Parts: sequence; C-alpha cells; structure tokens
Amino acid sequence: MPDPFDPARLDPADFPPPTTPPRPRPGVKFLRGPIPMDWLTAAAALPGRALAVGLVVWFLAGCERRRTVAATLSRLAALGAGTRAAARRGLAALEAAGLVAVERHPGRSPVVTILDAPG
Repeated sequence: MPDPFDPARLDPADFPPPTTPPRPRPGVKFLRGPIPMDWLTAAAALPGRALAVGLVVWFLAGCERRRTVAATLSRLAALGAGTRAAARRGLAALEAAGLVAVERHPGRSPVVTILDAPG
C-alpha cells in the first residue's frame, strides 16, 4: 500500500497561489516604502530616466533612513539609472518638477533631498 503522506504524490495545482505580495529574502536588497503615488505619477510623466533616478534616490533614502542623501552619479548609474549622463539629466528633470531638491558643490557629489509631490 502506498504511503498517503509521500510528498511525491502532492500536486502543486491543489494548492492556491499566495495572495500576499512577495517578501524579499534575508540579505536581498529591497525598495523601502511607502512611496506616495502622486510622487511616482509625477516622476513617471517626466522624460528619460527620471523615474529610474527617482526610484534609486528613494532606495538610497530607505537605506540611510533619511530624506537627504549624497547621490554620486556613478552610484545612481550602477543601481539602474542608466549612464552617468542619463542620471544627471534625470536628476535635473526631478528637480525641475519639484520632486527633489539638489544641492551641488564643485568637486562633490550632489546632495539630494526628496520633497513632497507638488499640488
């Protein structure tokens, strides 16, 4: 008589799929939220890599648990914002839209502060 508790007899189709969003495994990087939807909508409407740059800035802010972060262009580019030039343009677009404030000093990384979405 076959064992009724044999795992080989289980059919994955008998189990419903999970209903909760996936959680990151320990040691895996993740984007800390919540991120306001109006901020995301405004960033998504901007040209080029502005949304990608914005998400990287939110990621860095979540890692440091602060609204203000030093965002090197190479760090932005390495985390998915495209090239350094694309990261620079994306940061400028976010600044022009009023989503971030950027403090620039010659020879230093820009200091980016996440602002509340305008309007």
